Amino acid sequence: MGIGWRIKGEADYEAPELSLSETEERVFDELSQRLSEGGDAEKTLKRMCQQENVLLARDSAQRILLAAKMNCDGFGAFDPFLEDDDLEEITVDGRGTVRVYHRKKGWLKTNAFMEKEFAINAVNRMARPLGRRITSQNPRLNAVLPNGSRLHACISPVARSGFEATVRRFRDKPFSVKELVDNKTMTAECAAFLWTVLFGDASLLVCGTTGSGKTTTLNALFSFIPRKERVIITEETPEINVPHEHAVRIVANEELDITLKDLVKDTLRMRPDRVIIGEVRDANETTALFDSLLAGQARGTYATFHATTAQDALKRLTALGARKEDLDAVNLVLVQKRIAVLDGKKQREVRRVTELCEVNNGIAVDVLEKPGKSACLTQLTENYGKTRKELVALVKQRADWLERAPSNHAEFFEAVQKESYD
Repeated sequence: MGIGWRIKGEADYEAPELSLSETEERVFDELSQRLSEGGDAEKTLKRMCQQENVLLARDSAQRILLAAKMNCDGFGAFDPFLEDDDLEEITVDGRGTVRVYHRKKGWLKTNAFMEKEFAINAVNRMARPLGRRITSQNPRLNAVLPNGSRLHACISPVARSGFEATVRRFRDKPFSVKELVDNKTMTAECAAFLWTVLFGDASLLVCGTTGSGKTTTLNALFSFIPRKERVIITEETPEINVPHEHAVRIVANEELDITLKDLVKDTLRMRPDRVIIGEVRDANETTALFDSLLAGQARGTYATFHATTAQDALKRLTALGARKEDLDAVNLVLVQKRIAVLDGKKQREVRRVTELCEVNNGIAVDVLEKPGKSACLTQLTENYGKTRKELVALVKQRADWLERAPSNHAEFFEAVQKESYD
């Protein structure tokens, strides 16, 4: 049977090497068989070597024990990549090649290789706590793992190469707005404007392409929402992570025929201050979004959406069934993109907010160039008890504050709340 994988050689991304010789593989197989009945790996290996009159060098024993631990307690060659917080995606193709998407360096080929049978078993062990598995009768698997990662896998006949798997990871500690500003994802002025308008009755659609950081940005922006407000999160795939104690998450369930639209109806009976729809992808979810926007039961509705520009987002919403006269219910559209940057001869990717627009008569109007003319700021004069001129000055004051704010997400949230609401 063998270990089923190896980590060896040079690559763009090098995990610590671990591969076994033929002799070590035979010992590993016997050890794995005995451990299937339980027991301590080190004691079992020592007893087995005594019984079989096998003399193992210390480094060989350590490699065998580590491989057994990774296969029995973890997910084999997946483990070193699952432990790296700088990795967003881990993929395995039909040839067994493992590639990763690094937050700063983009796609990288690794020095890991997995045999198809092992990779399928590892995927099924990941999904086991959810009661899910991939089989010839069920060749597709989509699941959210207990740690919040998203797992997609498929085998033949869906995967022409025989097998494919992708694990999308999310940071244990969410990004703060301060980190987004420091990373130049958005300017301090953009963040300060959003801080100011999100306090009022403003709804926001965060748009972008796959992997552009839409959910990351939406999560971060919720530090600007007062801590005492009730936040209802409706999602198909749990990804939103807000710091509010009075947050309730309800999740759609395809097997029980509970849709996002059903959940939005439920929020009408839950007295929300803010509603998060999660990701809007199809006509039913677009209907759910506008049901929430037009019901007026919350101070703001928020969602992520796939679009490359603010105007394209409005066109797509219309194509998915939204009425043009209802588009103005979306107060703000933020667009974020992945941009390839050449650094010398190396290519890396950055995320940038490229647009922040208000919606006026179904048309996206940029607000960053002239925030003083913002319709949202005009509506906020009553909320803040300030004139438009004073609100523009407040945005500038907050932009300056953001430059010296703490970076840690929890500390940033506390600092914003103290600065604004406490």
